[in-house]
Amino acid sequence: MDALKLQKRIQQNLRSPKGDLLVELTAGSFLLSIFACIAVHVGLLIYGAFMNDTACRDAARAAAQGNTAAQATTLAQTILISHKQNTTTYVGSPVLQTPIVYQDYGGNPPNTQTSPYVQLTTKTTVTLPIKFFSFLKDMFTSDQNLTFTATYEFPIVKVK
Repeated sequence: MDALKLQKRIQQNLRSPKGDLLVELTAGSFLLSIFACIAVHVGLLIYGAFMNDTACRDAARAAAQGNTAAQATTLAQTILISHKQNTTTYVGSPVLQTPIVYQDYGGNPPNTQTSPYVQLTTKTTVTLPIKFFSFLKDMFTSDQNLTFTATYEFPIVKVK
């Protein structure tokens, strides 16, 4: 009889495993929210870099069609208008960094296998929406803006 009472008392002192699920759910939800924030940031950064790269390549290709540096700049700015971002407040529109390099060698390129070219740079700013990661403030400015730049060089199509 003493063994039966002892066994019953041991069973009463053991904890119920019903509360373990609540601890796992809380920890999992916390980690999931952190991973979701990171995924949003990385997604915006990838989109901003890709969009800036595409806009710069298109603008440089258009600038290569110009006959002068002024015409090449106008063509590049016209193309960048088509890449303007109206849908999101987090990814800025690409901006042309002036002056562009328009090297036509005065119509007489040197004999060193060098062709006339136009080179331009665009810049896009991405603002990270979640200011949750304040411990990463050394990587970002105070308002968590990141700037992407892209530079492309294309041969000039129409030489004087």
